[in-house]
Amino acid sequence: MPKLTLLDMTQRILSSMDADTVNSFSDTIESEQVAYVIRDVYYDLINNIEIPEHRKLITLTALGSTSTPTHMQIPDGIRRIEEVRYNTVKSGATAKDYNRITWMEPEAFLQLSLSRNSTDSTIVTVAVDGGEVLISNNKAPDYYTTFDDSFLIFDSYDSAVDSTLQSSKFIVWAIQEPSFTMSDTFVPDLDVDLFPWLLNESKSVAHVEINQRANPKAEQVSLRQKIRWQSDRHNIAASQSNYYGRVDYGRTSRRRS
Repeated sequence: MPKLTLLDMTQRILSSMDADTVNSFSDTIESEQVAYVIRDVYYDLINNIEIPEHRKLITLTALGSTSTPTHMQIPDGIRRIEEVRYNTVKSGATAKDYNRITWMEPEAFLQLSLSRNSTDSTIVTVAVDGGEVLISNNKAPDYYTTFDDSFLIFDSYDSAVDSTLQSSKFIVWAIQEPSFTMSDTFVPDLDVDLFPWLLNESKSVAHVEINQRANPKAEQVSLRQKIRWQSDRHNIAASQSNYYGRVDYGRTSRRRS
């Protein structure tokens, strides 16, 4: 099956329901309902499987304030941050040195932070919602966390190099949730072999929610496609284990763009 547009899938599902033919998903109430079912099934699908193409290098946004020197804003639509590296080059040096920064759970991060001596000249008190953290200002960051899935907070920065952490010095590998555009010509961002699964799962849901009756054939095909995709995924897992099988250094974001 080739990749399909939103209109293509809507028309195929309407045909299976013996509904009126349409030239646009917005032509009838029923066709609009089908199109929104496709959208919802798409989001359910990508939230339950990991698609390699959705892994991207992203840019964090520095707040640019010395009152929050280690806060970095996460872009919208990020499902999970998998790896963070920072250029820890020393003042006067020229060779870049990207070290991996280790994810730390918020409770452990707080414990580390609050164990520091707040009267030490190398410690900076930084306010966070509902409290504060103690940040070192004499070394590159070793750990990061998030308390709200909107900002990453790092445990330290080197004030001899920069007054705050710099966005340009980060390399961040993440899973980005693609958007779904309600347009006739929109093609969902999926591998071509996942389109039968999306189509048949949408068909199954549409028959139940709109027609008020099940479509056993669509349900069977959808289940077969799911099992086949999972089998293919496991078959390639060993060869890609160094690439995709690493520890999750990030935290899943619950926000959707």
